[in-house]
Amino acid sequence: MDLPLPSNGLPNRWNLGLHWGLCSGPGCHVRDNLLKCGACRVVLYCGPAHQRADRPSHKSSCGLVKTAREELAREEAALRARPGDQFLSENPFETARGQFWLMTPTRPYLRKRHDLTATLLNIKTGDAVEDALEHSLDMLQLNPSDNQGVRGQVPGLYLRLGKDQEAYDFIKWYAAVGSAEDYQWGNPDSPFLNLHDEDIFEPVDVHIEKLMDLSFLACLTNLKIRLLLDLRMLDRESKKPANRNASFDKKMEWVREHAISDVLYKRREIVEMSDWTELIATLEDHAKKLFNRVNKRNKHYWPALRAPERWAAAMPVPYGIGSPQEINHVFRQTWYSWAECPPAMAMVRTWASSQ
Repeated sequence: MDLPLPSNGLPNRWNLGLHWGLCSGPGCHVRDNLLKCGACRVVLYCGPAHQRADRPSHKSSCGLVKTAREELAREEAALRARPGDQFLSENPFETARGQFWLMTPTRPYLRKRHDLTATLLNIKTGDAVEDALEHSLDMLQLNPSDNQGVRGQVPGLYLRLGKDQEAYDFIKWYAAVGSAEDYQWGNPDSPFLNLHDEDIFEPVDVHIEKLMDLSFLACLTNLKIRLLLDLRMLDRESKKPANRNASFDKKMEWVREHAISDVLYKRREIVEMSDWTELIATLEDHAKKLFNRVNKRNKHYWPALRAPERWAAAMPVPYGIGSPQEINHVFRQTWYSWAECPPAMAMVRTWASSQ
C-alpha cells in the first residue's frame, strides 16, 4: 500500500518510530479523516469511540497541555495589552523581538511558553513534537541569547521528525557563526539561524571543538550514523543481481522505501553514484570521531543509552560539565531521537559495548 507523504513531504519519516498521522485509539491504524483532540490539539482520532477508549491513558497529559496553553494565552494577552514604559516598549513581539529576556516583564511569558513545550513533549506524537519544535524555534527568535537553554532540545526534535538537514543546519550555525568571539548576541539585526542546506558530508574536524553543548554533539553523531546507514542501504541494494546498473529513479525507490534521513532527497549526485565505498568509510570516520568526542566530553552519556530506565525519570538538577548530573538534562533532550531510530541506536550501543 502506498503511504501518504508526511508533513515534511518526504517518506523517510515512515522509517522512524514516532507515532504520527495515525489514530491514537487502541490498535487503530486509520490515517484518513482524523480529528484532533480538542483540548491538547496534538493527538488524532478516527472518531469519538476511539477517543473515549484512549481517554484513560491520554487524560493526564492532555489536561497538562490544555492548562499550559491557557496559561500561555493569558500571559501573551497581558503582554500585548501592556502599555509601553521604561521597562518594555509597547507591542514587544514586534519592537523587542530578539531581546526578550533582557526586558524583565517578558520573562513570565517566556517561562510559560517553556512550560508548554515541556508538557507537549510528554505526548509521543508527531503533532506534539512539531508543536514543541515550533515553540522552541520562536522562543529562540524572541531571545537568541537563550537564557532558558531551549537550543539544546532543538536538534533532537528535528531528528525525531526526520528533518536531518535542518538539524545539521541548526547545529552548524552555532558551531560556525554563534561561536565567533565577535558575534553580537545583543544586536537584534545580527544574522541568526540563517544557514540552510549546508554540506552534511563535510569533515567534522572544523567544527567539533567549537561545539560545547553535549546534546549537539550527541545529535550530530546520531545524524551521521543515520546517513551512514542510508549509504550502506544503497550499497546493499545496488549489489543485488536484479539491481545492477539501476537507474536514478530506481535508486530513489530504494531511498523512499528504506532511507532514515531526508538528506539524500536533495543530493542527487550522491544517489547517482555507482560505488559508495569511499563515502561510507568517510562517514564512518566522521561518526566515530563524534562518538569519541561525546565520550571525552562526558563519559556517562553512552552508558546512559544502554540503561535508559535509570535516566528516564531523573529530574534535571544543577550540574558540572562532564558530571553524571549533566546526563539528567541531556538525556531528556536526546533519548527519543535514538529510541525512535533503532538501527542508529543498535550501532552506537555496539560501539559503546566495545570500549
